[in-house]
Amino acid sequence: MKKKYKDGIYTGESQSRYTGEPYRGQATLEIKNDKIIKLTFQIIDKSNNEVFGPNYEQHFKNNPEYMQQCRNDLKGIKAYTEKFNQSKKLEQVDAITGATWSYNIFRDAIKVALEKAANK
Repeated sequence: MKKKYKDGIYTGESQSRYTGEPYRGQATLEIKNDKIIKLTFQIIDKSNNEVFGPNYEQHFKNNPEYMQQCRNDLKGIKAYTEKFNQSKKLEQVDAITGATWSYNIFRDAIKVALEKAANK
């Protein structure tokens, strides 16, 4: 039976539909024996060359709404990565209310990585 994926480490990068923004999701998948072993994921602000992390909200310290949005999306990134690593299936990872932006970037970056890993 033909393998679906090639063994290796594959990175996918995507802006999803947010092409006017400087953010890129980076999904790195480790694949062995046709199985996804591990996913790591992050969003990078390419204009500042900075990882979207716990301190990122400080860029919006005068805008409480954006600060809260940063917190929501950070929770989403963590939850999406954990859920994917548990299930190993993208279709089992659902968007979280308030964190759709990070979900779309997450989903599309993984799709790019899987496309690179596909055994065509």
